[in-house]
Amino acid sequence: MGRALASQLDWPLVDLDLVFCDRIAVIGDYIAAKGYAAYRAANLALAQALVAEAMIPQVFVTPSGFLAAAPETSDYRQARALVAGGYGIVLLPSLDIELACRIVVAPQLTRGFGFEATSESEKFRTRFPLYRAAGDALVVSTAPPDAMAAAVIAATGMRQV
Repeated sequence: MGRALASQLDWPLVDLDLVFCDRIAVIGDYIAAKGYAAYRAANLALAQALVAEAMIPQVFVTPSGFLAAAPETSDYRQARALVAGGYGIVLLPSLDIELACRIVVAPQLTRGFGFEATSESEKFRTRFPLYRAAGDALVVSTAPPDAMAAAVIAATGMRQV
């Protein structure tokens, strides 16, 4: 949906996962070598740098764990502050956790980041309540990405630059 939204708005698309892999390391390899806490810190620092560099509106796609830090942590506060500078949309395919998990985890495993089905499914189920509460808007849909993007644009009044 991020790609479709960026295309329809004619805004740049920044996929934080892809930029992380391009500039730093393959995510699964990085986590295996340095641990998840180090990944979260590096990911957050990268996101902050990318947002600071942005000169025009952009569609910024963050990984699913970006806002999933414990609320009492600095990571949580910094990520929330970063997102507060824009408009956050959380996309879920269903409010049924098991159905949503099956739909979300399958494509994650094909992205080449070294993820594993069992741990990704557990992670998604743990974070599901956080996802439902995050962002300025929650979009629950399995519609084609172009249709979801058009609906988001219509609902928010976003415009081309």
